[in-house]
Amino acid sequence: MKHGAYLITESEVSGIEDEWFNGSTIDLVTTTYTEGFHDAIGITWEPGAGASEKRRSLQRTFGETDRRMIIAYEFAGENRGAYGPPANGEFDSEYRQFARDLVSLGMGDSLIAPNHEFNLNWGAKSAMDEPENYRDGYARCVREMQSVDGADFTFCYAPARNRLGVAPEAWPVQSEYWPSGEEPPVVMPTFYDAGQTYPDDLSTLSDEELEQLRDQIWREKHKPVLDMWNDFATSRNASLGFREWGVGDDAYYNPAGGDNAEFIHRVFDYMRNNGVEYQAYWNAESAGGGTHRLWPEEDTTLDAAGQAFKTEVLVDLGETTDNTTDDTTGGSDTNTLGGYQQPSPGTVDWHVPLNENFSDIEADIKALDERLKNLE
Repeated sequence: MKHGAYLITESEVSGIEDEWFNGSTIDLVTTTYTEGFHDAIGITWEPGAGASEKRRSLQRTFGETDRRMIIAYEFAGENRGAYGPPANGEFDSEYRQFARDLVSLGMGDSLIAPNHEFNLNWGAKSAMDEPENYRDGYARCVREMQSVDGADFTFCYAPARNRLGVAPEAWPVQSEYWPSGEEPPVVMPTFYDAGQTYPDDLSTLSDEELEQLRDQIWREKHKPVLDMWNDFATSRNASLGFREWGVGDDAYYNPAGGDNAEFIHRVFDYMRNNGVEYQAYWNAESAGGGTHRLWPEEDTTLDAAGQAFKTEVLVDLGETTDNTTDDTTGGSDTNTLGGYQQPSPGTVDWHVPLNENFSDIEADIKALDERLKNLE
């Protein structure tokens, strides 16, 4: 599984890699896009930077590395939600222009989520037009962007979380404009530990009551929604991914579940058990107040969730690090599955990392025991 987060500067990317992931390169960065643009300048990246510096930064961060960006492209332009013009071909040249710009930066392998945030059941927030127009506009966007030399984009179907599903007419693969041989888009719903089932003030609950409520919400609300999207993807021969998800201390869909590390572990368990290809955590403030942010640690109240996320990602990133000993030692990683540190061969202060391990073991055992109890 590929891993990433919402990060909007080159320094944030290098910072989280150095501080949390032992220098390993993350796979993905997810971000947003400004309506009315059809080039790389519309990408939310390096706020305040000039156009030239923004492009150079994108090229350094993505074009010259294995990292990939997930771009939520506002493919209806300034009239986000009005999909008639895209369906009629009025934006075909703009789609090719956007693709050429990305290819020129070495970003022809980006993941593209053509959208306004897609809250279907079909409604006024999502669109000012018919589902069929979204379908055809999306399909034309895919066709035109992939037609550019050097383009090898992965497209994402990005509905927001809901319990009602997506209008069947909106599936772009059904469109007459869908390019022959193109894989179905990766289904990437938005998913947060939030909703009206939580009280407005979590401090009114005891620790035991909060734990029981979080468990109940997972079983009765979160898992059924995940199953819905998994079934949706499976029935369309598509894979499942997450480009926007997380916990929150006061999420947009108030109220939220707070510093819920178990939610992080359960989502990762679900993703691994169901073959999810991509995940990118929404490491940002909440649009409705509060935060989903896990990193930097000094900027968040979600400390336990952050450590849970870090631990889960290192399970995969740690497998591909180059931080190995020489062949005479058997070539083992410097970091084990649990993130415990091994002293480097010949080091004088060999006791320091071992003492740090001992201080963490009891807490880790308790956390693992709790996870085993909660496995369904």
